Amino acid sequence: MNPISNTDEISVVLNALTTDMAVSVSWPTLYQWAGSSPLAVEHYPQLLRHWKQIWRGSRKGTPVPTVFLYHGTAKLTLVRENTLDDPPAVALQDLANVLMAK
Repeated sequence: MNPISNTDEISVVLNALTTDMAVSVSWPTLYQWAGSSPLAVEHYPQLLRHWKQIWRGSRKGTPVPTVFLYHGTAKLTLVRENTLDDPPAVALQDLANVLMAK
């Protein structure tokens, strides 16, 4: 089954993932894109191919980072591996402890 609609909206989400570490997309949007509810197993490889195409188009020459999926009740959250261009991650607890110690 090929995705039949909402390709532009999915592209916008995946384009945002090239600059942001995480993005979310609502389940209804994904279901409309896929033409099925719930998503079928074959939709995940299609989403991955679309991600790779978008990454390679915007970041020529850099390896495509792995994307991790978090299945929430209202949306699917996609979190990508960091790249050398990304700022370092800082734990909220570390910042809170530093500020509370002052």
